[in-house]
Amino acid sequence: MTAKRHIGLLLAVCLAMASPTLAGSQPATTTRPFMQPVMPARSGTDAWFGLRLPGPVTDPVRGPIDAKPVLPSRPAQFGPGPLDPLLSGAAILADVQRIVGFSHASRAAGEYLWGRVTGRPAFDNTLSWVESSLRTAGLRDAHHEYFNVHDLHLPVAGEVRLLASKAVGGGSADIVLQSAMIGGDGPVNDTLTAPLMYVGQGSDADLAGRDLKGKIAVLVSTPLPSLYAALPARRIGAALAQGAAGVIEIQVQPGNLQNFDRDRHGCGKGLCFTLGGEDGYFLQNVLGEAAREGTSVFAKLSARSETLNPVLANVVATVPGKSTRTIIVIAHADGWFGGGDDNASGLAVMLALARHFAKGPRPEHTLVFVASAGHHSATVNGPRAFREAHAHDYIANADLVINLEHPAQSDVMRSYLYREAINFTSPSLTTSGDLAKQVAVSNEAPLLIDLWRQGVSCFGLDVQRTVDRALPGDLNALADLEALPRTQMIASGGLYHTSGDDLWSVPEPALERAARFHAYLISAADRASSDQLRGAASPSQVGCPPTP
Repeated sequence: MTAKRHIGLLLAVCLAMASPTLAGSQPATTTRPFMQPVMPARSGTDAWFGLRLPGPVTDPVRGPIDAKPVLPSRPAQFGPGPLDPLLSGAAILADVQRIVGFSHASRAAGEYLWGRVTGRPAFDNTLSWVESSLRTAGLRDAHHEYFNVHDLHLPVAGEVRLLASKAVGGGSADIVLQSAMIGGDGPVNDTLTAPLMYVGQGSDADLAGRDLKGKIAVLVSTPLPSLYAALPARRIGAALAQGAAGVIEIQVQPGNLQNFDRDRHGCGKGLCFTLGGEDGYFLQNVLGEAAREGTSVFAKLSARSETLNPVLANVVATVPGKSTRTIIVIAHADGWFGGGDDNASGLAVMLALARHFAKGPRPEHTLVFVASAGHHSATVNGPRAFREAHAHDYIANADLVINLEHPAQSDVMRSYLYREAINFTSPSLTTSGDLAKQVAVSNEAPLLIDLWRQGVSCFGLDVQRTVDRALPGDLNALADLEALPRTQMIASGGLYHTSGDDLWSVPEPALERAARFHAYLISAADRASSDQLRGAASPSQVGCPPTP
């Protein structure tokens, strides 16, 4: 090891002895002067260039936040709308907790990709509970509607192992990066040992002139606001096309979260992994130290998948109306990891709405409630199966489809004043507001846009200020039905499709806002004519609706 390295390590040991922040037991955060550079934390040993080793995966129950909040979420304070106790945030949060509990049973069973994953027991148990809950609420026709799925590929094991050598420091041992998750569509059953090559963001400028053949490319992306819209996007495929034998994508996110987004990153059937923020920060610093020393770091990637041909189901139930015209309310029941906002929140709000309308006066329309098998897993599409089963009744008679997807998650910000003790970014803090959501009305019907306007001004929804026509998410299966009015609000923030999307991130007031507004939306749509829902002129919704 160079003299420069010995001096650096000696300084690190002295600092560790002088400061408890750098010693073994570290506080959660450390104060830093503004605008001052931050050096990576040191271990006080020679191993792995003297860098502090990364920790385990962030506890999904606690979440990637620094401390419990002192100030509350913005309350669900508004005058109008149904005041049914069934629509209270507390009642809905209890259902969210139950739904997330099915995911944690999957985690306790040791499943690699844990959660309410289609084809796994946790998903089946969730649907059975939903059907039972709907029946108990008085929707006596609640039932499973089964459909077959072929070639469902699910990862069952994976590992990113950094291989120790004398070049990375005396006393080094192999390191398994705990947040690593297989990406792509699979199936992937492969093992690879190769040198790592850091390629920045994997942009064309980063890849220009790089010889990636036989190497594992390491790139970094920033989820802004989420994996759904990472910057840059889908650069894994570019690295593979340039000859990389495998790819590791670092996600700049709080804590050390697991990420799974199937093939949104462009891996296809390649050997690709995502890493959480803390693991990624360590790996970046290791590769920087190795470059200064003129040496290489090797890693072993291994992945194993299985292919299933399961029988899946949607759960469907109705509140009979005075006519056969329908309003369809959909919420997908599957979810990766805890799936607190995605989509335990939407499913729980749907159950609250079903209970509310089941005990009310008979609506004009028949209300159809669908807990769908979702769209997360490749080849699985619950709304498409529902569409095929009901093309000649519920779909043919529909005046409106409402999708409940990711309606309630805390917004998250970085601390202005502190750094995490591991020196990876600033700690994440929940805010008093909700994550802003996309709003879409497929046909831009004036009545529906007016109702969303009331959602903001009267019910306090946190949404974008434009109204789109495209509806991403579960309703993609209905996108070609242009004459069918569809609407939703949906979010995908920094915890989207990560192990951080858990119960802690779903605020009770946001659930109540979503439930009370959607109850008003359904009631207003039920009173409207088919022509108004399909875009005909309608009287403007002035002011806020009265409280019943």
